[in-house]
Amino acid sequence: MADNQIFCEKCDKPAVYLDREQGIHLCRNHLKESVEDEVRRYLKTIRLPETLGVAFSGGKDSTALLKVLSEIRSELPCRIIALTVDEGIEGYRQDTIKAATETCLILGIPHEIIRFQDLYGYSLDHLVSGSERNACTICGILRRRALEVLAQKCSISMIATGHNQDDHAQTALMNAISGDVNKVFTGYGSSSWYAQRIKPFVCVSEKEVTLYALLNGLFRDLPECPYAVSSLRGEVRTLLYQYEKNHPGAMRNAAQCEENIRAKLGGTYQQEAYKTCSICGWPGSGIICQVCMVLGKDTHLNPMTKEK
Repeated sequence: MADNQIFCEKCDKPAVYLDREQGIHLCRNHLKESVEDEVRRYLKTIRLPETLGVAFSGGKDSTALLKVLSEIRSELPCRIIALTVDEGIEGYRQDTIKAATETCLILGIPHEIIRFQDLYGYSLDHLVSGSERNACTICGILRRRALEVLAQKCSISMIATGHNQDDHAQTALMNAISGDVNKVFTGYGSSSWYAQRIKPFVCVSEKEVTLYALLNGLFRDLPECPYAVSSLRGEVRTLLYQYEKNHPGAMRNAAQCEENIRAKLGGTYQQEAYKTCSICGWPGSGIICQVCMVLGKDTHLNPMTKEK
């Protein structure tokens, strides 16, 4: 046995992971147990509905989340449905949709898919072709609406996303940069209009999530979205990773700071009342919602007409 072999802090098996913040080494079994326990702790703070939707792209984060939920599903008071949005990105989405479908079959999780092409009449590639508009911004607006349409179809009032601690820290910093306080609270409260969002991986690092997927044989080397390179998130990610390298725990602190703000002020913070979009009937911040603005103010959105 090699002299430099490092072992798990909790048993005598070889370590596969080092938590730099706590200085703890874990073997494959204890790493998997640690991730699942973090999700258990998080879900105990949530009042779960009869059906929990999981935003499932087919990538490593959402795949790892679906695997965790399938492992602990006997402990949960709800059934699980995977929800996938196909934005229509050539050379990228075909592979991830295939991976998502295969994973759901392996785990025995019901799977629903909705396509931009069917809902909006256009793929994302078509919408951004020849345009200087930011593809990630457009995609985010349209994907959120598509997910809500799918959630309504499946009678889902709560959606779990695979955002990990690193993602959460990046979002917190992006919210601070934009100065938009509303973004801190959007999706976290109950609403008769939109499904509530929860993030079971909020205390699990990206490295832990990736290892969890690898150790469970569910990690796939999939292509990266071709539009991601131009996003603000990419710049913020690079900045935070460098800071985390020099100051272990910075990522966790950034993510936890926003969680603390939400916990302390969420019950008292008053967001502006939704207005009904004059074109599609969905609620938004103005008389014309962001989706209709992205697609064109005179676009007829019959497939998305809101019924309340």
